[in-house]
Amino acid sequence: MDYAFAFSGGSPVIKKYQAGESMSVAGVPVVVGGAGNDGIVRSATTTASDLVGITTSTVTVVTAQQTDNATTVREVSVITNPDAVYRAKLSGGATAGTDLSSYSITTASTDGLSVLSTGLDFTSPEVADGIVYFLTGANADTYRKITGTAANDATVITAFSNDIAVGDTFTVVPFTPGENQFVQLTSDFSEIDASVAVDTDNNNFRVVDLQLDGVANSYALIVPFDHLFAAGGSI
Repeated sequence: MDYAFAFSGGSPVIKKYQAGESMSVAGVPVVVGGAGNDGIVRSATTTASDLVGITTSTVTVVTAQQTDNATTVREVSVITNPDAVYRAKLSGGATAGTDLSSYSITTASTDGLSVLSTGLDFTSPEVADGIVYFLTGANADTYRKITGTAANDATVITAFSNDIAVGDTFTVVPFTPGENQFVQLTSDFSEIDASVAVDTDNNNFRVVDLQLDGVANSYALIVPFDHLFAAGGSI
């Protein structure tokens, strides 16, 4: 993930901090390491309490004294703005770089209110309050919030502008911008795993907006929920 903008405007504020672990990928969230730790560490995939910020560099931690007398302190650069919004790619699985899954309509909907496909079960994982985003067909490049789910049927309250035809393709994303929801990160913490259920229980990032452009090039704009440098410890 990378810096998109800050709600207060201005440029990212970047600080260097001692790292408590090696980090081979930049653009990942880091949190307070806690008692007994050498420095900041990467967050978990679903939680990021006391977020320090998002890294802009990598680091290899070395703790032993070096024979050439080089410093053993290893630092990592971090964007620290509490109100920063980050752009994170949507992955189709726990591994970064995975395309979003594409599904096909198997039963038409002439009122634009039902997304019917035998290709997936909308309840496993549960995606109610997520979105359906059409990739092809008359509704291509549009999405609607899912308000009801059954095994092979997702319903929306606001109809798609056009009939939904057999063969139209779509994908599902497990959150809606502006809702009280959180994301799950990929295993390397750099992207968002969009193959999971809608999550309202964790505390890492909320979704500000979506930038949808197919299965391989779609992003979410996300904001930290619990930031170390925000007033009261969270924003």
